[in-house]
Amino acid sequence: MCHNIPVNGAPFLECRGLRLILGGQPVLGGIDLAVPAGALVALVGASGAGKTSLLRLINRLLAPDAGQILIQGQDIMAQDAVAVRRGIGHAVQGGGLFPHWTVADNIGAVPWLLGWDRQRRQARALELMAMLELPAHLASRFPGELSGGQASRVGLARALAASPRLLLLDEPFGALDPETRDALADRLHALHRAQGLTTLIVTHDLADALLRADLMLVLDQGRIIASGPPTAIAANPHPAVQALLAAPLAQARALAGLTP
Repeated sequence: MCHNIPVNGAPFLECRGLRLILGGQPVLGGIDLAVPAGALVALVGASGAGKTSLLRLINRLLAPDAGQILIQGQDIMAQDAVAVRRGIGHAVQGGGLFPHWTVADNIGAVPWLLGWDRQRRQARALELMAMLELPAHLASRFPGELSGGQASRVGLARALAASPRLLLLDEPFGALDPETRDALADRLHALHRAQGLTTLIVTHDLADALLRADLMLVLDQGRIIASGPPTAIAANPHPAVQALLAAPLAQARALAGLTP
């Protein structure tokens, strides 16, 4: 079964019969997926469901044991792995920043690999810092001098630096406090729309997925067990989805009971 949202023409990203085995254990067991350009896709599921592995396959950090991944109709396994990765924005929890590089140099890492001159890299770093509401004076700081929210913004800026069309985010705001996480999720959503990105985000924040995503994919034991608009999945949930929703719904009911 192919899990998708309506696609006009060819999908931007496709996975066909994608399988992955690590350490002799199946991690992904036949992923079929079609994502149109411009979609924001939330990948949810319990720990170990295969969400991060799927992102790593798309980013050519792992090789599938079977199946294909196509970006704009091109099989990524037939291309140079480094070239594929340089054309994709990727951010992880905590930013994954280089500790001995300044903020500006961290943001400019992929442009540096692409041969941009220093002036162009610095200009792009300052442009993205403004977009992400980071003060310009932080450009010369090092990651150890940043707050968690600032580091996450720098990680997102680095992912966007070379103007990718595809953005892969693996719990980029997972370690942040709720207020900071919500503000960054709003900013990401605005940038996703403004820049016409196709974005896949692994998240354990069901509320964020329900509120902001165009499509939700629910993974369980290496398979997609539910897909579609978040409201449709929440309205008629698979048992595994019910388990994922139980905690946030209980929290919401508890908070409602505290409302004066």
